[in-house]
Amino acid sequence: MIEEAVKKFNRIHEPEVRAELVEKGENYFIVKFSGRILYYSCGLYDYFEDLIWLSDLDAEIEGYEEREDGFYVRYRISAGRRFGTLA
Repeated sequence: MIEEAVKKFNRIHEPEVRAELVEKGENYFIVKFSGRILYYSCGLYDYFEDLIWLSDLDAEIEGYEEREDGFYVRYRISAGRRFGTLA
């Protein structure tokens, strides 16, 4: 699910913003967002939320960290929609 959402996100937003899945756990995932526009956009958080909408997961942003190479955003998935679970 999240892999497809990242592909969709990149089709929509590249080359201005690029998303890359960097880690995936049972009830979380971390995505790196990079691109020059992120540093000048007043809608930075909107890009992070777009990925939730595209993923069709019941997820929320736990937090993010700005690093030299981009923004690393940690998402938490609700118990009913973990990877591999359709309950």
